[in-house]
Amino acid sequence: MEEKIVTVDRQKLLTQLSLKNGLIIAAVSVVLSLVLYFINPLMAYTSLWLGLVLFVLFIALLVYAGKTIRTDAGGFWTFGEAFKSFLIMGLIIASLSTLYNVLLMTVIDPELPVKAGAAIDENTRSMMEKFGSTSEQIDEAMAKAGNNADKLKITPKNVVTSFGVSLAVYGVLALILAAILKKTNQNAPRIQDGFETTE
Repeated sequence: MEEKIVTVDRQKLLTQLSLKNGLIIAAVSVVLSLVLYFINPLMAYTSLWLGLVLFVLFIALLVYAGKTIRTDAGGFWTFGEAFKSFLIMGLIIASLSTLYNVLLMTVIDPELPVKAGAAIDENTRSMMEKFGSTSEQIDEAMAKAGNNADKLKITPKNVVTSFGVSLAVYGVLALILAAILKKTNQNAPRIQDGFETTE
């Protein structure tokens, strides 16, 4: 009975820590996105290097959060516990990021989807020209890719699709990070020669 209570308390603690860290990372993400928006509204949509830097920073924040949760939870973390914690954080980050994007493109800057879509098209065309593509090839490729402005517009379909893709990405990251950051409880009793031991 006592072991069951301890397990329940531990799961509650892990959930609380995951919620807390998920909210912190989501807040950092939103603030950073706003700063970048006020510097250059189109930068986040046209700069590959910026995207890579932000991705690395995001992974670093998740790793730090994971280590913090593991330490606060006693210094150990099973794969299942870590996976669940990262999923909780991912759900919070995806939810708040989706809400932020909806507000950004409908309240803060309703013209952003059109401007960002045009910037992406121009950036794509310029890149393909550098690789030696002809105008016909570029037009054909961009026609197949579809209208970027339409993809960025806030519609129920686009919001659900974006949220779903985000969850899928966080699910994969959760599997990878949980496998890396899991840590066995060295003080847990183990069975040796038919007897329970903590050594």
